[in-house]
Amino acid sequence: MNDMPVFVKVEDYKDALDVMNMIRLKIEDAKKTLEKVHELKSEEETELELWHATIEEVERKIDFIDKTLSEPGAM
Repeated sequence: MNDMPVFVKVEDYKDALDVMNMIRLKIEDAKKTLEKVHELKSEEETELELWHATIEEVERKIDFIDKTLSEPGAM
């Protein structure tokens, strides 16, 4: 393109600035939303790990009870 100056009406320029500011605000909102999603995902992962550990503990206890009950002379 050539290096000729571009003339824009002042009101169009102000409208363009307003649109740019609105876009910046939307980007900031998107960043905040994404951060919240990341936090929720992290909390969910922590909760799932806790559930997994609890299930494994219950499974170990059930295995112990099963083994104890199936041993001869256990009762």
